[in-house]
Amino acid sequence: MVRPCKTDTVEFHRKLNDLDRAILLTAGQGDLTQGFHALLNIYAALHNAGFRPDDDISAWLLTDKP
Repeated sequence: MVRPCKTDTVEFHRKLNDLDRAILLTAGQGDLTQGFHALLNIYAALHNAGFRPDDDISAWLLTDKP
């Protein structure tokens, strides 16, 4: 059973699979922490431009957005 999400969480622990690790290392130029922060910054920029979690990211990136 999975524990319910807590919005006041201050630490995030999870086991990375090879693909997740490769993405974070690439985004952070070899640094997992910097990669995680880079992805958070990317998501923040997308969200500010109108992207929402239930949107299709592939279709969204292929359209012109202001």
